[in-house]
This record gives sequence, C-alpha cells and structure tokens, in this order.
Amino acid sequence: MAVVLQTLVDSDFEHVVKITTTGTNSAATVVDASSLAGHDSGPKLSIVACQWSVSSQTDILFDATSNVVALSLNGNGAFNTSQSLPTIKNNAGSGVTGDILLTNSSASVGFIILKLKKTDGYDNLD
Repeated sequence: MAVVLQTLVDSDFEHVVKITTTGTNSAATVVDASSLAGHDSGPKLSIVACQWSVSSQTDILFDATSNVVALSLNGNGAFNTSQSLPTIKNNAGSGVTGDILLTNSSASVGFIILKLKKTDGYDNLD
C-alpha cells in the first residue's frame, strides 16, 4: 500500500481527507468509517466533493462484500467543487462497512481530496 492520509476535518457532520498516492494500490482503506468522530454503528458516508491530480486511473470504492465504484479518477479534475450536484450515496449491498477504499492498477502518483458527509451510524447527527 502506497498511500499517505491526512485528516483535514472530522466534525459532527463531515469528514475531509487528503490522500497522497505514490504507487499501486488494491482496495487500500482511505477512510475507516468506524474510527470517525461520533461513530455509533452501521456507519455510512456520502461523497460530497472531490478534487484530484493522479497519474493513472484511480477508483474510489464503497467497501462491501462486492465493492462498488463510487468515482473513477484520471488526470486532473474536480467533482462538485463549484456545482450544486447531489452527493454520491453509498449504494453498496451486502457486507457494507461504510469504509472508503482506493484501487489503481498501475503505479499512480498524485493526490485526492475527498469531502464526505456522515449520513448514517453516527450518534452526533441528531
């Protein structure tokens, strides 16, 4: 695993993480939903926004028995940083953990900033 994580925000309602990648990764955990502030049980996160610069295709996954691709990133870009698009909800089926994973098939160098909304399984959402 060749990722370095930096938590930028972990508040009652959101989590923002900066991910630096320097190699090949297969389902590397980039957000452990059960370790975030206010975790209760059955955590789920939605992707609110994302900004990236990566040197090869990188997939952001919702962790489950069969992982679900939430975003496929390549080159430079941004999702929902200046628009008002809906969030990307965790639609993983059985075995969903709430964790966010990262996979890239060839050595990737770059960064990703993910802004996530805590939607289920946190006691501070009330």
